[in-house]
Amino acid sequence: MAGAADVTEISVLNWQHRRATGPIEAAIERFQDANPSISVKHSTRPLSDFEHQGIDTIARQYDLIIFDHPFCGVISQSACFEPLELLIPDLLGEEQGSRYIGNSLASYRFAGHLWGAPIDGATQHALYRADLMARFGVVPKSHADVLQLGTEVRKAGLYLGTAIDTPHAILSIWSYMANLGQPVLADEKSILDIPAESFAQAYTAVADVLALSAPEAAHWNSIDLHQAMGERDDIVYAPVVYGYAAHGEHDHSRPLSFANFAGVRAPYEAGSAIGGTALGLSRYSKAKTEALQFMRFILGDEVQTRIVGEHHGQAATRDGWLQSDLDARFNHFFSAVRGSMETAWVRPRFAGYIDFQRSGGEIVAEGLRAGTAAEKVREKLLSLI
Repeated sequence: MAGAADVTEISVLNWQHRRATGPIEAAIERFQDANPSISVKHSTRPLSDFEHQGIDTIARQYDLIIFDHPFCGVISQSACFEPLELLIPDLLGEEQGSRYIGNSLASYRFAGHLWGAPIDGATQHALYRADLMARFGVVPKSHADVLQLGTEVRKAGLYLGTAIDTPHAILSIWSYMANLGQPVLADEKSILDIPAESFAQAYTAVADVLALSAPEAAHWNSIDLHQAMGERDDIVYAPVVYGYAAHGEHDHSRPLSFANFAGVRAPYEAGSAIGGTALGLSRYSKAKTEALQFMRFILGDEVQTRIVGEHHGQAATRDGWLQSDLDARFNHFFSAVRGSMETAWVRPRFAGYIDFQRSGGEIVAEGLRAGTAAEKVREKLLSLI
């Protein structure tokens, strides 16, 4: 047993949901058992802080930070993280992309470097209550199917569901636009264009779903939607939301079921905006060797194919998504949404994108709540560029 003077402490900052904390806590326990000379301090914060973080400030306080890919631009600009492609090339080199589900690895590569090690795989997809859906037939595959279901559901006094609170509405619009083959256009410095035709179609698609949804949905985020669908008996289906496999586990009184994103154009499952998270290594860390040792452990097969799924999480590796027993544990989440995960679209990542997404998200959400025309909302978004 290492003495206190021989122990090196590393710190990890995470977000507060059992999907995030369960796997990390279990992995820390296993890692420390095998590496008694390293102590891992695990801290968490609310998801709202995670989505709107001051990344350089945080990098000065923690060795390892869990973040999502739109922050890559500001990370690159500030050089507050270490590039990882040369530090763990056997797991994070460019040729390792197929090891990870969909664009999980590629989404963290920006301006010639890899800024995050993918540990969680996610994208937007559909949710439903199987017991309620049984009254209405098959699960929708396309947006046209969604509108037909929504009409039938409302006649029965029930609802669809959606998440409009920032940034969810704008990300749903981005997903429909990518599905239509005309995504928002950006380079490494700015947004170049928001194509008018696809934006109008996408905005209308979200507005149509909102009109068929529970009134409270106008102010829900993705977790609110999951909780409402599990607690209430009047929300049948949601076509596009960042899903949480843990809400399919059987310790929920009403486990949710999952399906691919229902886009406007075939292939309907394609184009949803990829999510997930990665571990970043702070440039300011004084324990980089130990932090990289822990990062390598988190990326390994033991953690990704077993520990993550056994502790409420969603692996970032392809093999982690192909474990049949874990798929069953999560009400077949992985097999149900893999089509969307494999064809997900990567958001812009330039240094100002997070601010644009925040401000633009408010514009879109308010426009949808007020019934503002798509072109007026687009004009306001373009004014932010």
